[in-house]
Amino acid sequence: MSLQMVRFNAAVDPAAELRDRRTGVCAALDAASTTGTTSTAYLSGSGTGFVSALELTDLTTNPLLTLPEAPRLRDAISRAAGGLIAPTPEPFTIAGAYKS
Repeated sequence: MSLQMVRFNAAVDPAAELRDRRTGVCAALDAASTTGTTSTAYLSGSGTGFVSALELTDLTTNPLLTLPEAPRLRDAISRAAGGLIAPTPEPFTIAGAYKS
């Protein structure tokens, strides 16, 4: 299993575009009927802080690499974060979880 996260802040103006792009990626993942992929996005209470998490059970298959919506989201993240490239994903380990 692989778990990677990207954290960044955006100005208020691009935040709406980022939410729309993220919705498009989720819809494309659903339409592609991917398995073994969990993609989660978190938005801070201020509406400008983002955390995106990608969990893959099969390390050799990343469906985001084949979706046309994914590079559009990465470009929007790059612009919103003020860089030429999107923030670099960091590997994470789940330290604990609870689900009822």
